[in-house]
Amino acid sequence: MKKHSFHMKKAIAAAVLGTSMMAAAGCGSSGAENSSGNGGNGGGESGGSGEGSSQETTEMVAATINPEGSLLANALQALADEIETRSDGAIEFQVATGGQLGNASSLYQSVISGDIDMIYSDSGWFSEHHPEFDALGTNYLFEGEEHYKEVVNSEDSLQYFEDLLVEEPGLKTVMYAGGLERNIISTFPIESIEDLQGKTMRSKNESTELEWWRNLGANPTAVAFDEVYTALQTGVVEGSQNSMDAMIEQRFGEVADYVARTQHNLTLGFVVMNNEQFEALDSDMQDVVMNAAQDVQEEYINKAFEKSEEDVQTLKDEFGVEFTNPDREAFIEASRKQLQAIAEKHGIQDEIDDIFGTQ
Repeated sequence: MKKHSFHMKKAIAAAVLGTSMMAAAGCGSSGAENSSGNGGNGGGESGGSGEGSSQETTEMVAATINPEGSLLANALQALADEIETRSDGAIEFQVATGGQLGNASSLYQSVISGDIDMIYSDSGWFSEHHPEFDALGTNYLFEGEEHYKEVVNSEDSLQYFEDLLVEEPGLKTVMYAGGLERNIISTFPIESIEDLQGKTMRSKNESTELEWWRNLGANPTAVAFDEVYTALQTGVVEGSQNSMDAMIEQRFGEVADYVARTQHNLTLGFVVMNNEQFEALDSDMQDVVMNAAQDVQEEYINKAFEKSEEDVQTLKDEFGVEFTNPDREAFIEASRKQLQAIAEKHGIQDEIDDIFGTQ
């Protein structure tokens, strides 16, 4: 794998600092669907020596398209800070949020090439190399908060998928982030799955989500995330599925009056490093990274679940959104059929059953 030069590293760090200074002066960063658990990522390359210090410093860049201040961006920043602290400054990070270093696709390619060291990534990007990851894009993988934490916080529970990423495209899974609850926001009330029949619902331009909507009886249409507000406002679509923090950040409640609390997805995102960069660290520093990641992971997953009830209240109080609680059994049945079909297609039924207990 080609490593970028030290000068390129410095250029990336300078770009991060420059953009951060502009933001502090009043230039905001862009939002991202990834804050809802969809989409991409960023990281940076390894290091030079810290001037004026007796120890050699490894300089790294971490990045995400999630906006500054969002829970997922905060988790990435917290990880970077914790690694710096535990390494006594032997590893230093510049963290770029809000797509400062590129969109989701470019950040993903940059961490693969080694031009960025670490990114937050939605699992959907990994399907490019391993279609087995489509299984992680399905809904109702988790029964609830307890099941989510049991799977995600257990050592080696997702090792099958982690090994695939090391093999190709050469990414080391450092941390999981997510736990944000996804629901359906719409211009009409949803009391049951029957209310979705024939409705035009927004989807990412991605086969798993398009198929999911069809399985629910809806008519999906692909709309870019930054066009969802206008699509809801003009009637191009009648609803969308997102995390509630994304609904708030994008102010969807101004143009859609209802949220069906289907709780169909608890977001599962990956914080990954370029594996060559990770392996270039000595064993002590590798331990520092992984131990810091475990603690930050648990803290921010807890924060995500706590945030759900806060987000419900914000949507009610600030936007006047009305919540419905449809019976989830029909939603679960349709979603599990999709999961099993994907697992059978790729021959990973046993792995999925072992990880998620879906039998």
